[in-house]
Amino acid sequence: MKDRNLSFIMNNKNSNNTVFLQLDEKKDRQPHRITKRVKGTIALFLVTIMILSLIYASDYLKTHENNVYATDSYSIMSGENELCRVRDPELLDKVLKKIDKELERKFNHEIKIESKFDLVASKAKDKEIASEDQLYQLVKSNIVYSIMAYQINVNGEKIGIVNSEYEAQSVIEEVKNYFTKNYDKETLLEVTTVEDIEIKQVKATNAEIQDKDKLIEYIIKGTNEEKKYIVEKGDSFWSIAEHFNMDLEELLLANSASGDEILQIGDEVNLIVPKPFINVQVKRKVTLEEKMPYETEYTYVSYMYNDEEIVTKKGKYGISEVEAIVTEQNGIVVAKEILSEKVITEPVKQVVTVGTQDPPPKQGTGYFINPLPGSMITSRFGSRAGGFHLGQDMAKPTGSSIKAADGGTVIFAGWSGTYGYMVDIDHGGGFTTRYAHCSEIYVSVGEKVYQGKIIAAVGSTGLASGPHLHFEVRKYGSVVNPASYIGTQYR
Repeated sequence: MKDRNLSFIMNNKNSNNTVFLQLDEKKDRQPHRITKRVKGTIALFLVTIMILSLIYASDYLKTHENNVYATDSYSIMSGENELCRVRDPELLDKVLKKIDKELERKFNHEIKIESKFDLVASKAKDKEIASEDQLYQLVKSNIVYSIMAYQINVNGEKIGIVNSEYEAQSVIEEVKNYFTKNYDKETLLEVTTVEDIEIKQVKATNAEIQDKDKLIEYIIKGTNEEKKYIVEKGDSFWSIAEHFNMDLEELLLANSASGDEILQIGDEVNLIVPKPFINVQVKRKVTLEEKMPYETEYTYVSYMYNDEEIVTKKGKYGISEVEAIVTEQNGIVVAKEILSEKVITEPVKQVVTVGTQDPPPKQGTGYFINPLPGSMITSRFGSRAGGFHLGQDMAKPTGSSIKAADGGTVIFAGWSGTYGYMVDIDHGGGFTTRYAHCSEIYVSVGEKVYQGKIIAAVGSTGLASGPHLHFEVRKYGSVVNPASYIGTQYR
């Protein structure tokens, strides 16, 4: 019994232990299952949070981006042109006040801004928004303003506008100085302007106000007044340009000339004479040396033609010391009042021999004379080293008289490349003669000449090694040997 009880107890004990073990096992397993579930929940929560964060971040970025592109701004308009965009509408007024003060300090005048700038609501990116400095530069470069400036009137007509009365006076003085800069100031008695000059205060925009130096240049240059000049004996482009106080290149350009041309008496030359808007007149007291003209005595002879003359004794100018008051306009003497005159050297009389014989007919005789008597032949017609010589070279000192080999009509008189100054005469019957390398030409195209008339002077112009006459004879345009025709009947 006792053993059975013990066995029961033991069995119960084992049984109880089994139960307790099972309970303990359940206890151990239950918390483990709860932890996994929590972890899953937490993980799901975290993922949800992350997704929501990403969605929020995306929405934020989109919202920020939209703000960049769509944030309220103001377009600064100048007429129909947009200058820039700003966030603060008061920035424009600030910039305008700044510019206004700067202009008043610069010109020392009250300034009125004429430009109209408008604010128009707009949208803009941040990078499209102008800074205050950028706005300042844009407005300043597009602004138009009025100031109380000074206008220069010449004979009642506006000639220019400058900032101040001082600048206007300075312009007039600089123009005067331009025309008097080469004078000895001690000789000046009076400097005036021919025109009536008025300086008047006016309201002007900045665009109307001119640079002082450019206005001075404009007044001096003035307009170009076209004139014509009829060539007289001894005239050249150089002497004409000097006489009219012109630039030689401008004169040549006006006449489509190179400067090598020989001007003929009676030719018409185009002049472009600068006419300043303000002309300066100067009176000055001077002491100068002047030429005293010489007298000319004429001796008449029957062995010369009546249209020929030879200076047998050259005249010489005398020299006198003159004290005078001269009046000049833009550097050109327009009046002279002589106060005293003292002769330094007396002039020497010139003697001229003039012919009385009637010249022969101004037409071809059919007979050629020597065009340069007393000359030496230095190169004959025909082959020579380097080519073929088209004429006959006749040497004599520069200035020696060249005569027409026969009567006829001048068909060319002027510069002809390697020939230099040249004359061609048509004698009729298909015959022409050529006279090249001249230093001077005394006839003009279309002029009729007689046999023996002096038509030019010996020179070395063009391609020439020394003073000589290159003489050609042409028959129906083809060169022939001059030696075969000089002193003979050619037709």
